[in-house]
Amino acid sequence: MSQVVEGDRGLTGLAGLWAGSRDRLRGSPRLRRSFAAWAALGLVLTEAFAVGVAQLQSPRAALVAAIAALAWWLAVTAVPLVGAALLTTPDGAPVDRLGAPNGLTAMRAYSCAGLTCCAFLSTPHRLGFILWGTIGAVAALFDLLDGWIARRFGPVTRLGQALDPVMDCVFFSMAAVGNVALGIVPAWLGGLMLARYLGPLLFGVGFQLYGRRPELSATEWGKRNTVLTGAVLAILLVVRSVDGPVGPVALALGVPLLGTTTLLHFAVMARRERDAPVARPGP
Repeated sequence: MSQVVEGDRGLTGLAGLWAGSRDRLRGSPRLRRSFAAWAALGLVLTEAFAVGVAQLQSPRAALVAAIAALAWWLAVTAVPLVGAALLTTPDGAPVDRLGAPNGLTAMRAYSCAGLTCCAFLSTPHRLGFILWGTIGAVAALFDLLDGWIARRFGPVTRLGQALDPVMDCVFFSMAAVGNVALGIVPAWLGGLMLARYLGPLLFGVGFQLYGRRPELSATEWGKRNTVLTGAVLAILLVVRSVDGPVGPVALALGVPLLGTTTLLHFAVMARRERDAPVARPGP
């Protein structure tokens, strides 16, 4: 039988989370400054990268990219903003800054706008492909770096534990589509990646909207799958760059490594959601 927990300020799901986050932001100038600094850095990265690539195609493409990048920046910024109530240590002590680990996690998601331009816009001398491989690899490494910084220097927060798998879902879902467009992975492997990352994100949001509170942190099998996904994509990028046999290599690596770990990750997620506590309005 599912546990029942009390909601924040008589609200449940995302509404209750936002109510707590709004109170935290109102009560902490330092927290507001930290959010503003990381959001400003994210805006510069998002716009400069997307517009810089798009203008190689045409001024019109640059204008469209600027508008789309702004919308993407707003969407990504909203995620940690709504989750600011989770800026506490695992034992419940409040943290009054977003912190480098959470900031780098957000940077990974901000980079998606420019990387999408690399994948789908026309650029001279395969520049889009080159930027996709180099900047995409650096952004993917942030997934390892943010966790190491949190463990080594802090702060480890509940927001970080929730934000990391969410931004992984965003980044690797974009990577799945872009890699298929660039011919780096076959369509079936891109579909597997989309199911692995986008599926849990959509189900998690749905459970929150209906007042369920499944554990938000990454699973061990999910972490292993993400590392293996990065390794497989790196190998396939090299294969594609030399016009090698992408299909056979993807089949040999993707099925045993990514297929197996995806199923194991889904099994853990299903148990979490089955046992998730149900929020109820407080008195």
